[in-house]
Formats: sequence, structure tokens, C-alpha cells
Amino acid sequence: MTCVATFYRFHPLGEIGAMRAAIERACSQRALRGTVLLAPEGINATLAGSRRELADLIDGHFPDADVKWSTAAPGNPVFHRLKVRERAEIVSFGRPLPPSAPKARHVNAVEWHKLLADPDVLVVDVRNDYESDVGTFRGVTRAATAHFREFPEFVDRELAGDPHPSIAMFCTGGIRCEKASAYLLEQGFEDIRQLDGGILKYLAETQSGECAFEGECFVFDQRVSVTRDLGQGTYALCRACGWPLSPEARQSPRYAQGTSCPACHGRIDPERRAGFEERAYQERLAAARGERHVGAEFVEEGEC
Repeated sequence: MTCVATFYRFHPLGEIGAMRAAIERACSQRALRGTVLLAPEGINATLAGSRRELADLIDGHFPDADVKWSTAAPGNPVFHRLKVRERAEIVSFGRPLPPSAPKARHVNAVEWHKLLADPDVLVVDVRNDYESDVGTFRGVTRAATAHFREFPEFVDRELAGDPHPSIAMFCTGGIRCEKASAYLLEQGFEDIRQLDGGILKYLAETQSGECAFEGECFVFDQRVSVTRDLGQGTYALCRACGWPLSPEARQSPRYAQGTSCPACHGRIDPERRAGFEERAYQERLAAARGERHVGAEFVEEGEC
């Protein structure tokens, strides 16, 4: 079974070039795949491989990491290759997080349930709209963004002058909440809390009968989503527009594997559609040979 380790840390990094080479070498030696982002503000990583090799890498290079573990279905590589990259930020927001930035108080699953039930707390899903569509907590306010960089626009539109004295927020693994909460605190909001470790840690800490999360959790890799037991979910990705598709959406007459889905049907120009159809054809040929076409690789963005 392929295991997946997701972790981040906001901590000023020194010589990123040397660190990048060392991490790339260590991951390659252990046959790990995935994405590691390095920036002056810290590190953000999602890696796939055997549990033993992942644990060995983390113990040796990231001993203080708060790791969220999940799994993939047999035969799903999660990632096709390893990418260790230098970036301006470890999650794109347009504002690097300085070490002196104010931080929200982290709360565990037990405290989170109390916040969800408190009418005086505004609970905010800071993820993108397509992620929230896959699954979220009932009754929360969605940031309804297409990209995390739009979060300040949500604040101006929905939170300016809001009478709620308390705000609680969550995301997939916690990293976006670190920046979102710092931004809110800088804007004058005072009582900000965030779900520690995000949805992934929450799911790991709660029993099925206690879990308040509804649906599946979108992830930025080949699995597309994970279930409440952190196994591989049921969603697939539209290769034309990138929208996550439920099993029901894939039964729509507007769905054609690799070329269109109900969200983008009729909106793709003929030239692009022809390119998608050719790619889908090449992928079917590769699959018939027992190979995976290079065009099948998931394009990761946002939260690893």
C-alpha cells in the first residue's frame, strides 16, 4: 500500500539551494515521489512511498514535522515523479509570512466541535470553491475563492464590519489557515482560531460516529480526494477544466473522459477539445500497453 505524508513548517530557511539538493538526494535514495516546496518562509511537502521510507526521511530531516498520514488505492502512484522546488512562498498568497507575524490559536478536534456548535463563532472554510464542493463541515461560511490569493477579497466582501466576535477557520492541512489567520489579525480581527492540522488531522483524530465532516476531502494529488477514514476517495479530475467529479457527475452525458465534464461542457473551444481528445487517445493506447502516458500526470498547485 502506498502511504502519503503531508507536512509543512513555517520557519526561516538559510541556504535553500544546498537544502534542496540534500532533500532531493534523500528522497531519491528512498524512491519517494511527490512535491517539496522550499521558500525563505519554510517548507511544504507531500510525499508518497512506503511508510518505512517516509518515516526514515522525516526522522532524519524533519524530526519536528507534524505529519498527516493517509493512503492510496492499490496501483495509484499518487505522484509520478519527485519535484523539489524553490518558491517565493510555500503556499501562494502574495504575502510571505514573516516570523513576527501574529498567529491564531490552534484547536484540536474536541474544541473544534464546540466551535461548530457555538452560534457566536463564524466558522470559515478558507479553501477554494471546488474543494468545498467535495466536502466540508455543515453550516460553515465558504471563502468561495478560485485561488487562495483571492482570500483578502473574501475578507473585504464578507467580513468587513462583521459583528461576530470570534472566527474559526480550517483548510486541508493547516497551512493556508496560518496565512489567512495572520492576515485577519493584521486587519484588526482579534479572536481567531484554526483547526490544528486541518481536515486531515481532524479525520485522523475522530471516530466515524463523532466525525462532523461531510463528504470527502479534496487533495492536490492523483487521488483527488480522500474519505473520512483517510483512504482514497471516489472523485476523479476532469482533465479538461480541472474540476473534481463525483461518481454521479461521471455518469452525466456531458462527461467524456479526458475531454469534458458537466462543468465545462460547451465551454471548450474546438481546437483545445481536439487536443484533449488526442491526449485521451494516447492515454488509452498507453494503458493498453500497460504503461502510463506522461500526459496523465496531475498538475499540483496550492496546498501540497
